Amino acid sequence: MAKPEIEVHARKSRPMLKGLLITADPSLARAFRRELSNCADCSISFELQANFDEACRAGGGPYQCVTVDLDGAAAPNEAVRLARSAWPLARIAVLSFWWSEQSNTALEEADVVIHKPLRAAELRAFLRSPTGAPKVEEAARVVEQPAGAASR
Repeated sequence: MAKPEIEVHARKSRPMLKGLLITADPSLARAFRRELSNCADCSISFELQANFDEACRAGGGPYQCVTVDLDGAAAPNEAVRLARSAWPLARIAVLSFWWSEQSNTALEEADVVIHKPLRAAELRAFLRSPTGAPKVEEAARVVEQPAGAASR
């Protein structure tokens, strides 16, 4: 059976970014595809897998980004640890409605938590990081200056 893939092609030419989305939720996959089309600034190929076992068996990669949907995961800490051990060079994001980055030690293994519903700015910053753009945490600190502020 062929692996389903999300292909997003943007206007600017940059190296292809290869990622993996692990989710058993078709509605999340559709939302992810929609957000990718709105925020990608480089060509992206995201493979979809329902769970870690399938993702590891598929033998894809190397991935620059691995995005894990934690909602419904029996052991979120273990899910992030497995992702990090399977793809040690990838930037790992977790997607969740409920996962608390304040109280969960798995944040030490993940690079970022993206809370649902998906937001284009967070997803864009996560995807740009492997291509040299600021990470989510750095992009969140950028404050736009009001018009005319630089001329004072």
